[in-house]
Amino acid sequence: MRSVRRSIRRRIEFNFSLDKLVEAIAYFAEVGEIRDLTKLKAAKLLFFADKTHLLRYGWPILGDRYVSMDHGPVPSQSLNVMNRVIAPDEIEDVVRKRVLETLELQKKGTGHPLFRAKSHSRKFLHLSESERAVLDEVIRDYGRKPVGELIDLTHQEHAWKVSNLERIEGSSAPMPYRTFFEGDASRSPEIVAMRAFVEAEQEDRDFLNHLCK
Repeated sequence: MRSVRRSIRRRIEFNFSLDKLVEAIAYFAEVGEIRDLTKLKAAKLLFFADKTHLLRYGWPILGDRYVSMDHGPVPSQSLNVMNRVIAPDEIEDVVRKRVLETLELQKKGTGHPLFRAKSHSRKFLHLSESERAVLDEVIRDYGRKPVGELIDLTHQEHAWKVSNLERIEGSSAPMPYRTFFEGDASRSPEIVAMRAFVEAEQEDRDFLNHLCK
């Protein structure tokens, strides 16, 4: 049993939530009143929100898988969803339909389309109190920054730098969640303790999954 647990202990994964993605983007647009919320800017803000919540509470908001790309960290499943909304194909897409119940696109000339929330006074039922608090923090610290500045800031992130060493320009490479705990963050006793907690939780989940096979 112990050998099984040791072999899987360094992998950290979470389940992606489409509902939280939709509500987080709506929260940026409605509560944060971010008017330049392009796909690229949303991806940067979501990264900062996920990283902050993971290091502080032990789980990211979206549960997405991150990859490094030319413009910084990208939540890969979220990007796929946003692409399906922006450039739909002819096939009926239940995911796109679900997103457009809450969000809409505003297109201005030849510029990138912007995400908007469809209605006000939303309750954001899928976002916890701590997740909403972190989104408020991200809005305050990053919401008014132009996307170019956000890209530069994410290029300073340890997790992106490490992953970026393994990729070819124009491609992508995985950004493991364990690297979010490294770099300058690893010097904090609180971060060290949180990483141990997250890894233990992951180890328990994987061990139970192994027993159920």
